[in-house]
Amino acid sequence: MFKTTLKKKSSINIIPMIDVIFFLLVFFMLFTTFRTTPEGIDMQLPKAVTATEQTAENFIVQIDSDGNYYYEDQSLALNQIISEAEVANQENANLTIVISADRNTRYENVVSLMDGMRNVGITRLALAADKEGS
Repeated sequence: MFKTTLKKKSSINIIPMIDVIFFLLVFFMLFTTFRTTPEGIDMQLPKAVTATEQTAENFIVQIDSDGNYYYEDQSLALNQIISEAEVANQENANLTIVISADRNTRYENVVSLMDGMRNVGITRLALAADKEGS
């Protein structure tokens, strides 16, 4: 006489949700390990109050703390960088050489680069620095 109606219990399947959360966790873990500097070379520039922003048309040479020279993220010898700058200076007479040297590099490395640039007739030189307080 009495019919028992069996109701199906509704349940939430959490397995797909755990998969999504695990995927997000792995994604953010991998993304934070690939964080690098924009130039690709870890540079600790000295700070200066009067530092000003330069245009992207400059010839930027980087010197790391070990005295290695870089141009466009490639490690080059000093004479190779000077010849590259000489060619770029012939194409653009208003070219400015920006020397971005690590704060722990030897002063001798900076002077050698500046001397080499002046020997080939490049006199527009600038030293890169971070703005004080940033």
